[in-house]
Amino acid sequence: MKFALQKSPIPESRIFVAKELRDKHFDATWHAHSEYQLFMVLKGSGTRFIGNTVQSFNAGDLTFLGPAVPHLWRSDSVYFDKRSKLVTHGLVIYFREDFIGGLLEKDEMQQIRSLFKKAKRGIEYYGQTVNQLGTMMNSIIAAHGATSLIQLLQVLETMAQTKTYRLLHNADYAYKLKESETRRINLVINYAAQHFKEHIALKDAAALLNMTPTSFSRYFRMKTSKSFSDFITELRIRHACKLLSEDDNKTISQVSYECGFNTLSNFNRQFKWYMKITPKAYREKFSTL
Repeated sequence: MKFALQKSPIPESRIFVAKELRDKHFDATWHAHSEYQLFMVLKGSGTRFIGNTVQSFNAGDLTFLGPAVPHLWRSDSVYFDKRSKLVTHGLVIYFREDFIGGLLEKDEMQQIRSLFKKAKRGIEYYGQTVNQLGTMMNSIIAAHGATSLIQLLQVLETMAQTKTYRLLHNADYAYKLKESETRRINLVINYAAQHFKEHIALKDAAALLNMTPTSFSRYFRMKTSKSFSDFITELRIRHACKLLSEDDNKTISQVSYECGFNTLSNFNRQFKWYMKITPKAYREKFSTL
């Protein structure tokens, strides 16, 4: 059975890979691979899909993912506009679990073993830890030889010891898609990301995969652990969070309609259910203006 694991980003001659990513937009493919991945966004914004979670992202987004955790940083639509001068910029480190051989089983590595276990759910870092790890990642990219490996161990120790992190997807979430199924799910995700501000009919999403609405609903829930309607609502809510925190010129009513909600009352109800706070309170708490 061939699963949707990309070709390893680590050459056989290397222990790990650390590099900068610069492009018009981040990789728009939902995928997974067999390496651990530490990724920091320096420039760019959009919607982040990790496991069965949906979140908005901006500069400063820092995550650590274990092997086979599916992920996608879907840049905002403006980044796909050929006329746009916006670019994305990130730092990424890939390494295999056995990169230090049998040392991982020694007593001194207990905290790092625990870190690797948490990474299977995806980890998001915040606060001063982000700045600290960003500086360390830049140092690794600039370093050579054994120095870079020592610095990677220091990064792992910092991540293992910090308290400023949150786990992302559910512990019982399992990614077991074949490559052909991943391509199908990507069709749906890309369609939803482009059209969530509009009315999306279930039959239109089902038609992408040549399925009936009933078969599609069952298929999507089985592969993503959530209903298609819940997935669309999450996309809309996360976009609303972005607008509420970054654009004080829009009224809450304008935000609701721009995110695809037909009524303000439905938006308020859904937002509070997902975010455990009202849109007004969210804006007051997280506005960056």
